[in-house]
Amino acid sequence: MLDPSITYFPVGNGDTSLIQLSNEGTILIDCNITNDSRDVNEESIYDVHEHLLSTLKKDNNGVPFVDAFILTHPDEDHCLGFSETFYTGDPAKYSETDKKNGLIRIDELWFTPRIFSPHEKDMCDTAKVIRNEAERRKKLYLDKKTEKISGNRIRIIGYSDNSDLEGLEEIITTPGNSINFVNGNTLKDFSFFVHAPFKKDTDSKWSERNDTSVVLQARFDIDGEKNAALAFFGGDSEYGIWDEIVQRSDEDTLKWDIFMAPHHCSWTFFNETPQEDNKKPCKSAIDLLNKKRVGAKIVASCDPIKDDDNNPPHFAAKEEYIKIVGKENFFVTGEYPPGSKKPLPLTFILTKNGPREKELSRSQSNSSKSAIRKIGGTPHTYG
Repeated sequence: MLDPSITYFPVGNGDTSLIQLSNEGTILIDCNITNDSRDVNEESIYDVHEHLLSTLKKDNNGVPFVDAFILTHPDEDHCLGFSETFYTGDPAKYSETDKKNGLIRIDELWFTPRIFSPHEKDMCDTAKVIRNEAERRKKLYLDKKTEKISGNRIRIIGYSDNSDLEGLEEIITTPGNSINFVNGNTLKDFSFFVHAPFKKDTDSKWSERNDTSVVLQARFDIDGEKNAALAFFGGDSEYGIWDEIVQRSDEDTLKWDIFMAPHHCSWTFFNETPQEDNKKPCKSAIDLLNKKRVGAKIVASCDPIKDDDNNPPHFAAKEEYIKIVGKENFFVTGEYPPGSKKPLPLTFILTKNGPREKELSRSQSNSSKSAIRKIGGTPHTYG
């Protein structure tokens, strides 16, 4: 069995996070993969696609696959590059050309009901590709055809009155529940607790797309220690959502060892009022952050944070996070390792004593595109 881990990729103001489970299963949360990152001559941008191809398992036909891909919400900075990275359509029609292009099969696609909402009329082209793939898989499930085949499975996170979801109740997980069933397997040492999206936000035409983000607490049992490591993922959810989560939740579902700063270290996590108009974070945001456990880490998936007017990333938000965990436990993917102009993935190995930062090798610290391609090691092949 492997040591479970979480890798946060440097993708600018966007999200791409890879969970690796003890059984070698993989879960990717969001993607923001640019064409520039695939350019071997572009040294300053990390090649996430190549990393995934070097890391993910392959089936007996040599097809790379991820057990689950979770789209927190259909904004472009959370799904950019999806079409160039992942295979869509009937998995039986995956071709040699698809393999040559390095397209990755998604065995189970997770998304929110909002993707089917009639209010989502202005989605980017990439999000529409994901919606079409979700529709294809949904139809297979309702027709009871090949929905259980790898590459056809779906999981819906959240609840809605949308009639498009009728008949899908068995594959819907609503807030307040946990799930340890991923890609047809029941996991004994891992689960997600689902905090959001809430039904009222999913169905409201007035809700901002950010407020329909999936919010998850990932739970890892390690070496017999229950909930040995806890990690929060929240997409671009803003203060009002987190405030409701704090009000609804009990102590155990709010604890964390790793917290991904929502919306790329935006001030909107701390207050719905702009920071220049109200410099004090709201109580519920601080209450949640204070649920940290010993040695807790905060990860901001964003560009380097400067003392300027940008939001995100927001300099005052960074300072508030540092108050909670200390400077040594606050990580910015766009400037990791610290001082480097060539950002590299940040990986935490999860142990029974919590998360431990994985040290970079000398070749990684002095990375080039050729060195980057060797980071993932040799992929495994499975039937």
